[in-house]
Amino acid sequence: MSDTKNHPLAVYCSCCGAPAEFDIVHQEYHCQYCGGSTDIQEPVQRLGEWRSAQRKSILEGESTAEEVHACQNCGAQILIPEGEAMGKCEFCGGKFARRAFAASELPEVIIPFVLTENEARERLKGWAEANQKEKEARAVLSELKNLRGYYLPYELIRGPVTAEAERMETYSDRKYHVGGFLNGIAVNTSKQLDNMVLDAMEPFEWTAARPFEFSFIAGQRVKLSDIDAKKTEKRVLEEVAEGFRPDVEKALQTTGITLSMHAGNLLRLPALLPAYVLKVGKTLAVVNGQTGRVAVSKEKQERVLSWLIEPTIMTLLVSLLMWLWMPNPELVGMTAVVFGLIFFTAFSDGRGEEWRRVIFKTEKSRAERVQSKLTVTQGEDIIEDTTTKAIFLESVGGKTVPVRIAFYTPFRIIMTLLGVIIFNALPAICAYPLDTEGVANYAYNAVWMVATVPMTIIFWIAIGRIRIYNHPVLEMILPDGRTKSVKADGDIPLSLWGVIKSIKERAGWGAFLFIVGFLMFMFLGTLGAILMPD
Repeated sequence: MSDTKNHPLAVYCSCCGAPAEFDIVHQEYHCQYCGGSTDIQEPVQRLGEWRSAQRKSILEGESTAEEVHACQNCGAQILIPEGEAMGKCEFCGGKFARRAFAASELPEVIIPFVLTENEARERLKGWAEANQKEKEARAVLSELKNLRGYYLPYELIRGPVTAEAERMETYSDRKYHVGGFLNGIAVNTSKQLDNMVLDAMEPFEWTAARPFEFSFIAGQRVKLSDIDAKKTEKRVLEEVAEGFRPDVEKALQTTGITLSMHAGNLLRLPALLPAYVLKVGKTLAVVNGQTGRVAVSKEKQERVLSWLIEPTIMTLLVSLLMWLWMPNPELVGMTAVVFGLIFFTAFSDGRGEEWRRVIFKTEKSRAERVQSKLTVTQGEDIIEDTTTKAIFLESVGGKTVPVRIAFYTPFRIIMTLLGVIIFNALPAICAYPLDTEGVANYAYNAVWMVATVPMTIIFWIAIGRIRIYNHPVLEMILPDGRTKSVKADGDIPLSLWGVIKSIKERAGWGAFLFIVGFLMFMFLGTLGAILMPD
């Protein structure tokens, strides 16, 4: 949007008047020029004052009506179509608005259409012809003539949001705190349309937004807002969750996450935004009336199977190690089946059925008209995006700070591999200094490994990896962009004693003592066999 002082969603420093940016950590607006702070409530109050003045200005002298309106100019009886906000007298050209629209749902900003209906139809046709293998594309091609342009009701949202993120594994109980700032996202407020599909045709170019005037929509189709504030906020959080999800999934290294979203003090501004809409059965196709970007919903959802990668890799790794140790196809196959069942059962823990909606969309675009000729350019950075970026927050030294999280650092990988080697070779390692006569046969260590290799794998799946995900490595993000290693308040570092304690808690005292006794028996027997091979 425009950066002028009259911009209703802009936030300015209460001390010097310069533009202020939101500080996610301290939950206030901070001025980079004078260093002053602006309370989070102040911009909300300013927006309320702007809104009252704008509404009064718009309504002065504008005719309003119910379903049937008697034109004040010529007296003709005019019917306003159901679900639309504006009417126009076909006899004298007089315009008027539905009373409910003018009184309570009046938009305050509007982005005018750039594309004509024929130009939008060509954009959608181009997408459909390039994707004719898709059922939805063929459906769109058959109904292109029914594409219609509308000014759709939206709320522009600016302000802070927070979330709690968790991995879906049953034993992974750490909650990760995430913060973000909505820099002017648009949320549709019509229950008749799918907001996630409309979101896929964004972003809009906000510099083209204008204070609302009825003259913009004279003779145009306008949809009314028909969801309440509670449902609107739910849509906001759903849209933000989808914006957060890629960053959180990448950081937590899984698609199996849950996000619990919370909105802060949001600036909310009703708006009308241009779109061309085509509904064919369960398929919704939309064209951004300002930029020309196309989005089309897929009729069926797709199942998420990316979680299968990790157990598949582990099964193949065990099979490879078994082949190197004993290259017997039947034995390797049986090993793969047994450990595959273990891995896939363990990694599916807490996941359930995961399905994702698929929405086709073209690249981000910008439409410009020069001497009546339309030019549409496409590219990832062609237009400023207001998509929310997730920032992880942790309490360090009693203060909330932004952090980057990691799990498998080089040090952790080396220490984990070293621990696995020591555990599986423990009798041989202990026998080496005791073998004063040089008669030891270290091949007998295989007896110990018959028990410890399966136990290592099971312990890693059930305890080791969960402890790593519950105790991430944190790096605090400093103001200059550099990072510094820190430890979260109350976080207990990984240790051997912690692993033993976890085994005891998972297994219970009886099973724990049996495991310890069994390992002692195997260790002493294997140690004796190594030192006294005859």
